[in-house]
Amino acid sequence: MRWHLLALFAVFSLTDGLVKDLENSFKLLRIWPKTFEELQVIRALYNSSSEFEFDFWKAPTAVGAFVDVMLGPESVNPTKRLLEEQGIEYRVTVEDVQKRIIEKESGDSDAGKFKADFSNPLLASFFSKRAKDAPFMSRNKAKYRFGEYQSYDEMIRWLEDIERFYPNMAKVFTIGKTHENRDIKGIKIGNPIHRTDKRAIWVDGGIHAREWAAIHTALYFIEQLIAGYNFDPQITAYVDNLNFYILPVANPDGFEYSRSDVTPQTRFWRKNRGGIVCQKDRWRRERCCGGIDLNRNFDFHFGESGSSNDICSDIYQGKSAFSEPESRAIRDKIQSPELWGKLDAYLSLHTYSQMWIHPWNHARRSFPSDIEDLQDVGMKGVEAIESVYGTKFRFGTGADILYPSSGGSDDWAKAQGVKFGTGADILYPSSGGSDDWAKAQGVKYVYLLELRPGEEQWDGFLLDRKQLIPTSRETWEGVKVVIDAVMRKAQPATTTRRTTIATTTTPAPVVVTRPVVFRQFPQQHQIPDGSLRSNLHERLNRLRQQQLKARRDYEARIAQQRQMPMCMDRSQWCEAWISSAPNICSTSTIYMQKDCARSCGFCH
Repeated sequence: MRWHLLALFAVFSLTDGLVKDLENSFKLLRIWPKTFEELQVIRALYNSSSEFEFDFWKAPTAVGAFVDVMLGPESVNPTKRLLEEQGIEYRVTVEDVQKRIIEKESGDSDAGKFKADFSNPLLASFFSKRAKDAPFMSRNKAKYRFGEYQSYDEMIRWLEDIERFYPNMAKVFTIGKTHENRDIKGIKIGNPIHRTDKRAIWVDGGIHAREWAAIHTALYFIEQLIAGYNFDPQITAYVDNLNFYILPVANPDGFEYSRSDVTPQTRFWRKNRGGIVCQKDRWRRERCCGGIDLNRNFDFHFGESGSSNDICSDIYQGKSAFSEPESRAIRDKIQSPELWGKLDAYLSLHTYSQMWIHPWNHARRSFPSDIEDLQDVGMKGVEAIESVYGTKFRFGTGADILYPSSGGSDDWAKAQGVKFGTGADILYPSSGGSDDWAKAQGVKYVYLLELRPGEEQWDGFLLDRKQLIPTSRETWEGVKVVIDAVMRKAQPATTTRRTTIATTTTPAPVVVTRPVVFRQFPQQHQIPDGSLRSNLHERLNRLRQQQLKARRDYEARIAQQRQMPMCMDRSQWCEAWISSAPNICSTSTIYMQKDCARSCGFCH
């Protein structure tokens, strides 16, 4: 749809520099493409978003599925005119985005308002029922205020205080440094802390800078493990039998930058703070851009789908896989002798949309081999979340419910040996993500969780402080389902080494009714580093060869179709389009006859 792009640029050129045509604020538009032609117009905007500085909060995925896009002052009126000329329905959902940021995230507050209301006797009974949702100070010896947005330095100070007060069960680790020389720190929790032979669980948050609620939720998990030990039998069993590695902020530079100003360009920054590069675009305008989307920078189908090689794009994948210090740091920690072969769960926290996503995300209808196990645990996790407040999550792959995206850490970690339902199915295909990468490393339970609010909300990145603790509480209940699954897998190996659970009068939190068979990984400290990496590369190469064969088969089918003039699909998305809009072959005959003749049955 090249003409759409040319038409859009023409509209912008005509209004460029005209003060009377400029709005005075950033606005958020919600757009409803009702036909395939309208969807193509919106996709043209999406594909040129970096050139016109659009920020798509919800990408165009299907006919009838709404799209959210933030526009700068100079883009609002030209975009409105284009939509109106094409007859595309839209609505301005936020008139002044910067004003909304100040209202939602100013330091005054919700905590004070809650205290005032709670002290009112007429409302006491109501608020007593919701007291657990109020902001609170951590219940362990190291103090941190939950229900608020804090700085990276404050978070790290809290982690270091935990290590100081609980040296036998907590240890802060540093996995690398950022572009701006910040330490990338997380915390290991397990009792006793020196044991490295236990099965492990990894949790990270904040790989995208603007997703503050995900960071708060990761910190809440730490609080539950530390404060609940020796008080909650279930938590005590977790900490005694497993090692937890929690990285609350995987992108410290980007997070701190997003806190530095209330302007929308800053608050909604997504990438890391990689070096600034100046270049001329196709219109010969010089643009200076920087930053890499860390969740497109992992070495799993890097650069294939749902990512961009345009440095100004919000989904810029980087020059090469693991080009960034943050993604390399995660890779090196997971592949270290301390964790290699011992990691049974990898959980990456994001916002927003209320989705529980599993690999693979680089292509639609693509699943790892242990799909049944992943679906069973994942669906139970979704049910556990709903049981707390009734919050409903969608479940599947990102590529199928959103869009394909390659290069993710979750797919990377999963790809070394198992299978599941994908982000490509419920979102869109996206390559280079951390979750897919994690699955490629042989991790059993790999999930990416998109937390509150639901995708229908029009200010999703600005989660109200009052929702921070409810979001964390319900997510923790879902994550405990994954931990229980890991416990069942690890139980035969760990209960023979500990007697705490066997001697307590409290019933054991995990009941194993039959022998659990699981893969025995080699003790990594006995394997030379060169042998480890050689083995990993061999497995990755085998996986790539399988993918290349599938691609060659597809190209061969296309070549065969080209020999039959009206009997071919020119687009690889035909099945997805027909699945999302069953009548599209008849409502958009011209386009579909050209692009999807075979799938629509136009062949003679």
